[in-house]
Amino acid sequence: MHHLNTAIMNRISLATIGLCGAFLLSAQEKDPFKPEPPKKPNIKEITPGILQVGTVLLNKNKREVSFPVMVNMNEGPIEYLVVTGKGKTHESLLVTSAEPFHLQVAMLLLNCKGSDGKLIPEDEGKAIPGEPVEIELLWKEEKTDKKLRLEKFVARTDGKPLKRGPFIFNGSRMFEGAFLAQADGSIVSLITDNAAQFNNPRVGRANDDIWRPQPKHLPPLDSNGTLLIKVTKDN
Repeated sequence: MHHLNTAIMNRISLATIGLCGAFLLSAQEKDPFKPEPPKKPNIKEITPGILQVGTVLLNKNKREVSFPVMVNMNEGPIEYLVVTGKGKTHESLLVTSAEPFHLQVAMLLLNCKGSDGKLIPEDEGKAIPGEPVEIELLWKEEKTDKKLRLEKFVARTDGKPLKRGPFIFNGSRMFEGAFLAQADGSIVSLITDNAAQFNNPRVGRANDDIWRPQPKHLPPLDSNGTLLIKVTKDN
């Protein structure tokens, strides 16, 4: 394992100070109903340019992050594409053990700022503030490596597939001292959700009844895979 150099340590400090600071400010008065402030993440440099934040891997040169996921649903209505065990697992395509806080740190280290505090417009004709990203699912089928864009696994109830295109890293938000993605477990959302870290910019995001898994392309239930998120715009 490589030691982190001073420049990387400085960027880590800048990336985490805002999130941790907001939690710590609210924690000065102990409230048993508020979440505990997060601990400073354990960040390792695996090789030059490859960092690990918890279970999240960050590739600075390729400007991408990845983390483990599991297929959670293959039928029924869905509102989310990725949640943690704290999230709405009864309506999410995939689940993960990765911490949203660790993912947020990784995205900040890629110079992604998200919505910078702006709320997502309810009007579907207006753009979602944040950075565009491509999201892919990687998995093994027998001994063959498979990879498909996340859109391939979703269709509308009218049979139309989820339109190919980016998702938006809006970065969730802080509310009353809580980092909402961590508290709610919402990572990638199909419906408009300011608490989620990534949102769907397509028409239909205001409707929570129209999205279904597309089992034709989907690996079997409980299959393990890796979610790969690529930043598509230089910052």
